[in-house]
Amino acid sequence: MKNLVELAPHTYYLPGSVNVGVIATADGGAILVDSGADKNHGRTLRKALQAAGLEPRALVNTHAHADHYGGNDYFVRNFEVSVWAPSFEEAILRYPYLEPMYLFGGAAPPPALQNKWLMGKPSRVDHVYTPDEGTLEVAGVLLNVHPMSGHAVVQAAIGYGSVCFAADAFFGAEVLAKYEVPFTHNVPQQLASLERLADLPYEVFVPGHGEPTRDIQRAVELNRQYIFRALDLVRQAVREADTTSDIVHALTARLESPPENLSTYVLMHSCVLAYLAYLVELGEVVPVVEKGTLKWVVNTA
Repeated sequence: MKNLVELAPHTYYLPGSVNVGVIATADGGAILVDSGADKNHGRTLRKALQAAGLEPRALVNTHAHADHYGGNDYFVRNFEVSVWAPSFEEAILRYPYLEPMYLFGGAAPPPALQNKWLMGKPSRVDHVYTPDEGTLEVAGVLLNVHPMSGHAVVQAAIGYGSVCFAADAFFGAEVLAKYEVPFTHNVPQQLASLERLADLPYEVFVPGHGEPTRDIQRAVELNRQYIFRALDLVRQAVREADTTSDIVHALTARLESPPENLSTYVLMHSCVLAYLAYLVELGEVVPVVEKGTLKWVVNTA
């Protein structure tokens, strides 16, 4: 059985494919930061909480990617927990169909995309918070909230004491090496969030995926390197191809682990579009529609 790992007094995390933060209250309660990917993750977390003598009281979601809120349904059905979610993202927790739908370009997604990795079970949301710099009182505990959008449309990092639960504002080194192209919704926002993260006054930073670190400067720099490497790969792909699908193919052909199913493909497709949008913003690429075909063209002006 997995046990909670203590990071600081009253502050823990449950390591796994998705890290879940746990903040203990003075009366034996627990505030969860995210809930994992599914009910199995929820059960594992419940057992770890029981072993530590803690009872879940509240659940604070950092963003609405299914691997971070998939355990919500389990806790909502089995415990009296209040659920907190960021503005905008709370709509996806209520209506999980939105995630595979937007990844599929707004059309009705095929069954292969309606899976637990892209669409968790619906979750009740009791409190909607705006991830601005400030505090949030949850179950009698004051938590620090920091805006960390970019990876998701809206994302928050949650701080307590000397620990920052950073969600997917950054990824651990082993995760970056495995996936090579960090998923992003908005590249400049993701870069700006990394800069803010590097300035936060915490001792321990817990990513959503990967090992906690006490050297956030090094972690931020490594994440920046992977983002700029991905940007260069997209630049190179645009010089070799012009349609979105061909650009995706040109990029993934250079990866050690290219997408091998529809779910990983649409995630990569969406990510490449985010990088293309950033290149348009930088003035390096121009979108052109010719005879019904969208092409991405290097700007020579």
